[in-house]
Amino acid sequence: MILSDYRMTTGGATGKDDQSLPPSVYAVVLAGGRGERFWPVSTDAQPKAFLRLVGNESLLQATVRRIRLLLPWTQIAVVAGETHAELVRAQLPELPEGNLLLEPQGRDTAAAIGLASLSVERLDPHAMMIVLPADHYVPDAEAFAAVLRRAVELLVLHPDWVVTVGITPTRPETGYGYLEVGKSLAQPPGAFLVHRFLEKPNRQMAERLAADGCHYWNSGIFLWRNSVIQGLLAQHMPDVWAGLCRIRGAWRVREALVREYSAFHRQSVDYGVLERVENGIAMIRADFAWDDLGAWDALARVQPVDDSGNVIVGEAQLVDTAQSVVVSAGPRVAIIGLSDIIVVASNDGVLVCPKGRAQDVRKLSGKRDPSQERMEQ
Repeated sequence: MILSDYRMTTGGATGKDDQSLPPSVYAVVLAGGRGERFWPVSTDAQPKAFLRLVGNESLLQATVRRIRLLLPWTQIAVVAGETHAELVRAQLPELPEGNLLLEPQGRDTAAAIGLASLSVERLDPHAMMIVLPADHYVPDAEAFAAVLRRAVELLVLHPDWVVTVGITPTRPETGYGYLEVGKSLAQPPGAFLVHRFLEKPNRQMAERLAADGCHYWNSGIFLWRNSVIQGLLAQHMPDVWAGLCRIRGAWRVREALVREYSAFHRQSVDYGVLERVENGIAMIRADFAWDDLGAWDALARVQPVDDSGNVIVGEAQLVDTAQSVVVSAGPRVAIIGLSDIIVVASNDGVLVCPKGRAQDVRKLSGKRDPSQERMEQ
C-alpha cells in the first residue's frame, strides 16, 4: 500500500532539471469513479477512466502520460477500487506495485485522498501532493505541465495554502462546479485568491458566471502539502480522519482498511473540506484546453464531426441524421431521420436519449444519495 521508497537526486521524468518538479512532490491520480453517465459502455467492470473515449489510450493512461512529463513513476500513485486492480496493472504496467492504492469500497474523493496521504507521509512527512482526476480530456500535455509547474511554484511560496487549477469558462455549463476568485497575486503569473466554491448552477446562474470574468470552472486538480490536507480533514471531517488514523495504525492490515472504509460516508473533498475553508485557497488559471467528459454529449466537443455535425464512433450508418452522438461498442447501429440525439450500443445495453438529457443517464443506475450528486471522483 505504500509508494516506492525512492528519492530523486537530479532531474525529473525527462532527466532535465528545467522540466522536473522538486523531489518532495508526489502525484495522486484518482481512478475510483464509476462514470455512470457513460452507461452502457462504462460499467462496474470497466468504468469511464479505463475507456478509450478519445484517441488510442484510456483516459487513465492519458492522465498518467501528462504527469510523467513532470515526475518519475516512483512519485506517482493511483487510487482505484480493489475490483479494478488488474485493469490498472494492465493499462499502467510501469506503475510500481506499491504505488497502486486499492479502496475496498468507493467512498468518493475525500476518503481516497486521505488514504493516499497516509501512503505519502511514510516517504516524506513534508511532501507536496498533486491530486488529479483520472478521467479528464487535456489535448496539450506540455501546456498542462507548464501550468502545474506554476501551481507548484505558488505552493512553495505559500506552503500552508491549498492551490487549485481553474478553467476559463467557454460556455454556460451547468454540469461543473465554479471557483469565485478575488485579487490576482504577484507571482506566479495567472494566480488568484479564491473566495469560494460554487456547486453546479442552474442555467440562468451559469450564464452569469460564465460571462462575469471572476468565475472559473473547478477542474478538480488540487495541490497541497500533505500535512495541510491531513489537518483540514481532521478539522472538517473528523470522523473520516479518525478512521484514517486507525488505518494508519494498522497499515497493511486489510481487515482494518475494510472495517474503517465501510463506515465512511461518500463525500467529495470539495464539499467535505474545501467549501468550508475560509482563507488560504488560491487558483492558477489554466491556459490549456480541458473537458471533464462528464457525459456522452461531451464527445461532440472533443471528437471530429461529419458534415452533418455528427460524432460517430464504431460501426454506424446514418441517413438524414444531424447533430447527434452515435457510439457502437458492439452491434452495428443504423439511424434514419433524427437530430440532436445520443445513441450508444454495447453488449451491456442500448441507450437512446436527447442530447439535452445526457446528464440524466446516471439516473439509470437507481436511487442515489444526494451528496453523490456533487463531485464524483
